[in-house]
Amino acid sequence: MAALAVVLALAAFAASGAGEPRDGRVEFSDSTVAEGKISLTPGASLKIESGSQIRVLDLDRVREIRIAPESETMDRNWRFKEAGQTAKEYFGDPYPVRYLQATVILAGGQSFSGHLYSTVLYVEGAESAQKVLLLYKQTGAEGKSLKDLVYPVRISFGSATATDTATATLRFLNATTPKPSPGSEIAALTRGALVRLTVSPASAPNEFKMSSPLGREFFLAVKTGGKISVAWPPEKDEKTLAQVRAALPKSEDFFDDRRVLGVFRDPAASEVYSLIFAVRKGQTTLDQPKSQPWRLEIYRWKTEEASDRLMLAGQGYLFRGIGAKDEAVPTVELSPNLWHIRHDGEIWTVGE
Repeated sequence: MAALAVVLALAAFAASGAGEPRDGRVEFSDSTVAEGKISLTPGASLKIESGSQIRVLDLDRVREIRIAPESETMDRNWRFKEAGQTAKEYFGDPYPVRYLQATVILAGGQSFSGHLYSTVLYVEGAESAQKVLLLYKQTGAEGKSLKDLVYPVRISFGSATATDTATATLRFLNATTPKPSPGSEIAALTRGALVRLTVSPASAPNEFKMSSPLGREFFLAVKTGGKISVAWPPEKDEKTLAQVRAALPKSEDFFDDRRVLGVFRDPAASEVYSLIFAVRKGQTTLDQPKSQPWRLEIYRWKTEEASDRLMLAGQGYLFRGIGAKDEAVPTVELSPNLWHIRHDGEIWTVGE
């Protein structure tokens, strides 16, 4: 089956009859972004199976769509060894299979989750246009990995038809150390799809307005000047750390210096997360004094069936920047205090 997210360059297209195109942004699992006027295929609507219901929506009713893995596996082709027997034999290289769940947030803040029917979105930017295909099931070729199956994790619109109430309050306790100070930046990534949540200061001290994580746990980081504090559990896991370090070189990347700062095994989802600081030290195409990019990222890994090997399933960034060749990069510390995050409704409290 075709990939969930297929991005094709188009010379031009017309979407008349599908409603007025809306300003929006599509964020993909490989951290790339497409921005511009978003529309559906002429005459089409958004259809999602939610429980026993099939909901049909016009795009102008939608504030945001978030897509996250429901299940992932590395499968193999097989056949029966002999006719009439149940014994199987497997052949060929493993290939990735991913099922996804979509959460639709309406303009008024209501949300529901389910499986999207095949949907084509058109994104027309200032200089180019793209087609984004959404599917429920994503299958890759033999020899490919889960990371190779790029899919959109978030589709958001900048022109809602009603007040956006799909927000949460992020509250830092006074005793929390480290704690944001004036000028601090805050970043958050949901577990699973690693959707980057928008965080901005609120009117009350030590409080911030944040895109609702819709009940999902999330990773949190605070950047103050040249120092970044990341919420991370205090427990050490040397076995998982060794697994990540062994798997990291097999995942090709633009950054040629990647350090594993921490690992976390999520037993509820059978997933491993690693905190990676990545720097490009080699030559780049940027002809300017600041030419060496860096990123503080979260990598999500799955355990390969019948082995202890890890496969990269997705990644997202907390912070990124670019500096000169000899310029110091931010220092990163792991903070068990920030790791204590609990919520009551849409109020998320950080610290003990």
